[in-house]
Amino acid sequence: MRRAARELRLPDTYGNSYGKLLLDRPLFVAEPEITAFADDLTALFGLLVSLPDRLYDGDPLRYCAALGMDPRLAELMSRGATGEPPVYARADAYHDGTCFKLLELNVGSQLGGTDSAQLNRAFLQVPAFKEFAERHRLGHIDTVARVAAALRRAAAPVTAGEPVVALVEANGGLAAYRHVFAALQEAMLGHGVRLLLGEIGELGERNGKITLRGTPLDVVLRYFVAGEIVDDPAARATLDLLLTAHRSGRTAMYTTLEGAMFASKGSLAMLHDPRVRRTLSDAERAMVDRVMPWTGLLSRAGQPADEYAEVLERCHGDRENLVLKPGVGHGGVGTVVGHEVTDAQWQEALAARTEGDHVVQERVRPAGEPVIDADTGQTRDWVANWGVFVDAEGYAGAFVRALRAEDGAVVAYANPGTRGTCVFTVPS
Repeated sequence: MRRAARELRLPDTYGNSYGKLLLDRPLFVAEPEITAFADDLTALFGLLVSLPDRLYDGDPLRYCAALGMDPRLAELMSRGATGEPPVYARADAYHDGTCFKLLELNVGSQLGGTDSAQLNRAFLQVPAFKEFAERHRLGHIDTVARVAAALRRAAAPVTAGEPVVALVEANGGLAAYRHVFAALQEAMLGHGVRLLLGEIGELGERNGKITLRGTPLDVVLRYFVAGEIVDDPAARATLDLLLTAHRSGRTAMYTTLEGAMFASKGSLAMLHDPRVRRTLSDAERAMVDRVMPWTGLLSRAGQPADEYAEVLERCHGDRENLVLKPGVGHGGVGTVVGHEVTDAQWQEALAARTEGDHVVQERVRPAGEPVIDADTGQTRDWVANWGVFVDAEGYAGAFVRALRAEDGAVVAYANPGTRGTCVFTVPS
C-alpha cells in the first residue's frame, strides 16, 4: 500500500504533466462532510451573486467600484452580464481538524484541477489499493465528466449533435500551460468530447458563428480572463463577437466573464460587512460564519469611515493571525503572511494596499495530514489545500495540493515543494 502512488500507470499526457509532482498517497474525507461543505458553497455563491442587488440597486459597476476593482476590468466583466451566472466554482479550503474553512472561491470556466479523477482511476488499478477501496467503500466524482455534461447542455440550443468545443486562452497563453491543456484534452476525450485548443486572436466569425482557424464552433470553453485582454483592443472586439454569437444562439460561451465579479476575495469580505450582514437571515449568517474565516476589505473606496477604521485597527493589532491577499490573483502571488514578516514589513504592506482590490483575512490553521514517505517509511505532516468543485448539482469532485509546513505558507504549484493528489470519499 505505501508504494501504491509510485506504481501508478497514469495516462500518458497526464503522467507527463503531473507524474513527478505526486504526493505519496491520496487523501480521504467523509462523504457527508464534503457534500455538506459543497452545499454551503452553493448557498454562498448565491449570496455573492445577490450583492449588487442588496447594496447597489443591481448596478454591477457600482459593486465593482466598492471592491476597489479597476473600472476597465469591471466594464469587461459586466459585458453580457445577466445577474445569473451559472453555478460553477472551485473552493480553495483548509481543514482545521473540525471543519473546512474557505480561503477563496474561484468562479468561472477557467478552473484548474478538473482532470484529477485520472489519478483516482490509476489508484484503483493498483491491486492492493483496489482491495482497500472496496473494503472501505471508497468513492470519487469525476469533475471532467460534470464539465463535459455542462458543455453538452450549453450546446443543446446550438446543435442536436455532438458539439464542436474549443478551449480558448488569451493570446500567448497556450504555450506556458500547454501540458496542462493537453492533459485536459486527454481527459475530455475519455468522455467523448474532442477539445480543440486555441487563443482568442485565432477566433473569427462566419454567418454569426464563431470559428477557430476556420472551424465553426458550437461551444467556446473560456480560459482567458479579463486582465489578459483589457489592454488588447482586438481581443476586446473578439469578446464582443463571442457575446453576440452567445446571445443569438449560434455559438455558446461557457462561461462569460460575469462570474469573475464574484471571484474576488473582496466579494467574500463583503459578506462580513455590517451593511451586508444586516440583510442576511439568521441561517445565512450562520452559514457564512461556518464556512468563512473573517475577511475584511482594505480598500477605502465605498466603506464608511468607522467601519474602515475597525478593519485597520484589527490589522495593526493582530498581525500574527492575519494574511494580506490581492482580491484577484492566483498561486499566492502578492500574499503577505503576517506571522512570517516583521512588524515594520507588515505596516509597509498595509500602507501599500489601502487602494485597489486587496483584503485581509483571518489566518486558518490547517490540521496536518500524515503522509508516509514511500522510500523511507517516515511519517510527516503535510498542509493540504483542498480544491472542492461545485456546480448546479452540488458537490462535483475534489483534489488536493499539499506542502510540508517548513516549505512555506503558500500551498500552490508556484512553490516547488507542492505536491498534488486526488480525493476519495468514505461513506461516513
